Amino acid sequence: MFVQGDFSPLFRPGLRRDFRDSYEDWQTEYTDFLRVDSTTEPEIRGTYYAGLNRLYERGDGEPIGYQDPKFGKIAVAVDKEFAGGFMVTRKTVEDDHYDKANQGAKWLAQASRKTYEVQSATLLDDAATGNVFKSWDNQPLLSTAHPLLRSSATVANTPASQVALSMTGISALLDLWTVMKDENGDPIREWPDTLVYGTNPGDINTVLAIMNSQLQPFTADNTDNVLKRRLPNLKPVVSHWKVSQKSYFLNSTKLNDAHFTIRRAVEFDDTYDFDTDVMKNKATTRFMIYVFDWRGWSGCTPT
Repeated sequence: MFVQGDFSPLFRPGLRRDFRDSYEDWQTEYTDFLRVDSTTEPEIRGTYYAGLNRLYERGDGEPIGYQDPKFGKIAVAVDKEFAGGFMVTRKTVEDDHYDKANQGAKWLAQASRKTYEVQSATLLDDAATGNVFKSWDNQPLLSTAHPLLRSSATVANTPASQVALSMTGISALLDLWTVMKDENGDPIREWPDTLVYGTNPGDINTVLAIMNSQLQPFTADNTDNVLKRRLPNLKPVVSHWKVSQKSYFLNSTKLNDAHFTIRRAVEFDDTYDFDTDVMKNKATTRFMIYVFDWRGWSGCTPT
């Protein structure tokens, strides 16, 4: 007589090793345009604040003028939970002569990573519409009229006419960066350092030509390539996961306020069902993606 109980203790180490290795070997993309952090809270609240923009001239013996700080609307981000799994039967383990049963752990690890990528890319696809994500001013991430707390003016971080990825398009975004304003309507001196673009055929060649040519590409007279001089340290990043292949963004790492916040990191667990001789394996995670301040972003979403 052969006596055997739960087979999962013997099978578990290989599954967990394959899951871990596949998960850690994944080359992430969302970390190039989102700030990754963690929290122990199920939600995050925040608001924007505008204080004094400058000091004012004071006469001899004249009292100081005081201004109250002004706060924007409260923004709230709530985490979501994602889960998936696979089952391995005892019969599968007994008949697995080609070591394929452990493939389920590898696929589950990749599914976990893909979930992070797809959900993050949604922020890029929704940037111009604001159906899913809005900044604190209740505007889409990209808008031609972001309101300011202490100014009647508005600020644009996307052109009125959406231009395809090109010398003209990137120049239009840089022009918007030169007139960026804070909540008081005063200039902000900041410059983008990251270019995020999609998989539209030919765009990667366009980016390489613009960023690596001393002379201006795509012209007959080959004049000086001013974009290379204006963006000497630009980091180009391809987003394979966004649906819109043609959209592109110029971002500032310093001002970027779009977040990928992990509430619970990916966990791999298993259990054994005695009645069915099945080992169930699952992966779960909780995280939230949100954008607070639109500054730090500019972009075009041509169709």
